[in-house]
Amino acid sequence: MAYGGRPGVSSLHLIQSALARPYSGYHKPLAHKAAATLHSVVGNHGFVDGNKRTAWLLVELLIDRSGWRLAIPDDEPVDDLVVAVAAGEIGFSELVDWFRARLERR
Repeated sequence: MAYGGRPGVSSLHLIQSALARPYSGYHKPLAHKAAATLHSVVGNHGFVDGNKRTAWLLVELLIDRSGWRLAIPDDEPVDDLVVAVAAGEIGFSELVDWFRARLERR
């Protein structure tokens, strides 16, 4: 809330569903888990506001806690990626490819 936005949860079930998707058993590689997390949290829109920011934070936590890091050049804005997911311009398979190309072991 320090950066603006509105507080609240619009659907706890949608949040729980989005968080469960990466662990359903279908998404074993980390690139798949990261893509599923971003795609679901952004798409399910379980929070009143901040879905895209929350989705990216969760992806960063997932990757970091898995012992990996994202190798993203400074001139590659992640905001554009997340907004494109929200707009439906980037789908799940494209996200998997995006993460696969940038994941590095720490």
